[in-house]
Amino acid sequence: MQMQYERNGLDPMMVVHAPQYKALQEKLKKQNMMILGEGFIFFILLFLGTYKIHAGFRKELTLNRQQRNFLLSITHELKSPIASIKLSLQTMFNRKLDKNQQERLLQNSLKDTERLQNLVNNLLLAAKLDNQTVTFAYEQHNLSNLLQQIAEKFTINGAIKRHFHLDIEPQIFIKGDRTALSSIFHNLIENAIKYSSNHDDILVKAFIQNNQTIVEISDTGIGIPDKEKKKVFKKFYRIGNEDTRKTKGTGLGLFIVRELVELHSGYITLKDHEPKGTTFQITFPKATQQTASQQDHNSSPLPLNPAKN
Repeated sequence: MQMQYERNGLDPMMVVHAPQYKALQEKLKKQNMMILGEGFIFFILLFLGTYKIHAGFRKELTLNRQQRNFLLSITHELKSPIASIKLSLQTMFNRKLDKNQQERLLQNSLKDTERLQNLVNNLLLAAKLDNQTVTFAYEQHNLSNLLQQIAEKFTINGAIKRHFHLDIEPQIFIKGDRTALSSIFHNLIENAIKYSSNHDDILVKAFIQNNQTIVEISDTGIGIPDKEKKKVFKKFYRIGNEDTRKTKGTGLGLFIVRELVELHSGYITLKDHEPKGTTFQITFPKATQQTASQQDHNSSPLPLNPAKN
């Protein structure tokens, strides 16, 4: 290159320092930077596109799996009580039974009917929550009595062999929809029963702290792994595989609980119960606690002694 410059009568040093040469060098540098920048942006876009496709594919697989699990669980939840009711009616129709046997079969049929009713109510409520068409009648309710009445319903059922312990402050009043509040606590106690074993303890606690109503429902069952704690409130989500899972359910209970709690301006937290098990803690705002003379005369309070089964 230097010899070529010399043959043309040019000084190489003069060419290097010439403005045109510097301009060409600067232009070449900018072009290289532009190519590198475009390549980097293309790589980022390619990475983001690949990630989005992968995430979408995983989400689609998860939705398909949840749909499959839901169909399996809802089929099981419908078939079991229907088959039990049918068997009880056929037995009563085809055999001569004494009064005690008839009453036992009728009681079992009523329990299965109530189970079907709860399932249908949860399905309808979940659909309304999804479509934001649910409406509430907000009134003042005696939360202490409501919790005791719900717990008593479970203790009356002889098939549920759990030890219930109630630690409920008297005359706690809360403004809300009675049906929705009942659904919250019914689902949480049912969940505690579902994931515990015979003769395990279930604790129902309610108290006022910092002008807030706090309700805790704890069990001493198998507990929930840390990696699952943030997922259990999702609709249709259930721990484990539907083919091998032994517990009943549709994956709607905790979803409904969280939605109803938030619609009552509260929030729910999940934590481990010591030494084992799970605690669901619900916090409602603006608590009031009334004296016996101020209580609602339409509701008869239940005894506060722990109920055991």
